[in-house]
Amino acid sequence: MKRPARTPISLASFLVVLLAVAGSAHATASGSRQARIAAAADAAVAAGVPGVVVYSRLGNQTTLLARGVDNLETERPMTTADRFRIGSVTKTFVATLIMQLVQERKLALDDSIDKQLPGLVPNGASITIRQLLTHTSGLPDYFSNKRIYAPYLNGNLTYVWPHRTIVRLSTRDKPLFAPGTPGRWAYSNTGYYILGLTIEHVTGHTLARELSTRIFEPLHLSSTTLPSTPALPARYAHGYTPVGQKLHDITHISPSILWAAGGIVSTPRDVAVFQRALFQGRLVSLPLVRQMQTTQIVIPGSRGRQSMGIGLFERRFACAAGWGHGGDLPGFTTNAYSSPNARRQMVVAVNAGEEGELTPGARDALARLVDIAYC
Repeated sequence: MKRPARTPISLASFLVVLLAVAGSAHATASGSRQARIAAAADAAVAAGVPGVVVYSRLGNQTTLLARGVDNLETERPMTTADRFRIGSVTKTFVATLIMQLVQERKLALDDSIDKQLPGLVPNGASITIRQLLTHTSGLPDYFSNKRIYAPYLNGNLTYVWPHRTIVRLSTRDKPLFAPGTPGRWAYSNTGYYILGLTIEHVTGHTLARELSTRIFEPLHLSSTTLPSTPALPARYAHGYTPVGQKLHDITHISPSILWAAGGIVSTPRDVAVFQRALFQGRLVSLPLVRQMQTTQIVIPGSRGRQSMGIGLFERRFACAAGWGHGGDLPGFTTNAYSSPNARRQMVVAVNAGEEGELTPGARDALARLVDIAYC
């Protein structure tokens, strides 16, 4: 029996078939990735996190989703537009401003504190801007100063401290080690208050204005601010911290206790846009970005899995390393990391914290979510 003649397939038709198959595979992979992230976010909420927003990006694939609630009292669902206190992720914004001033030759990383702010800090002639950025100054952390935290622990959450007073009170405590001691590292929020004061001294403007004109406005970060009052711009996620057996709303706290160390309010999307602009050389030159992404010190106790650059941590995830910062403060926890070229990005924000205050189950679920969102 004679076979029927086959209809010839043109090259153009063949390419259409290939593109259709590839597109279907891409859509399936993309959908599967989003489903895994969504399932991990649901698991974090089930484990006790009130609400979460996830931004995950790989190349041109972006997942942005919200789960849980932004207000436990009203049970209002969380949305991707909710603003969070991003805590120490603020430090990368402040470090970027410092690097812009370095690029403009208005200061140098090896300038001493005394060169810019004479007499503010004991031994300020021996402590450099670079050491403040990398937490190698040996300065104590004001978070450990009971006098500074006394008003808040006594229930006065809106108490206002002048920024210089926080620095002066904190630096009365004994240094943890001599500035720049090889192999020594200690996280110091006080150091970033000094960097904020340095920016204000060099520019003649407030830190809030410099952040706005140099970063927020050029990048159209319309949901990002450095507030000067306890109120957050609407719409925002309420932040919760455990008090006894209950979660307590700690959203409205004085920004004077956060400021340059952790005061920015933003959304995961805005944070991702900022990191992408920074890592792609749109805020400072790429050579300066590479300096920021160069290991200054391996974090003691991290077993080599975490190191410090300039205003950035390098953190190893299940699939790859990323550069960025975490932000833990009462009521809020944020993780924001990108690959060096920002092709891969992850920002996860939850309205509970600090991380150490979460239950073990919630901590584990959040850690899995962060890994899945990055990988």
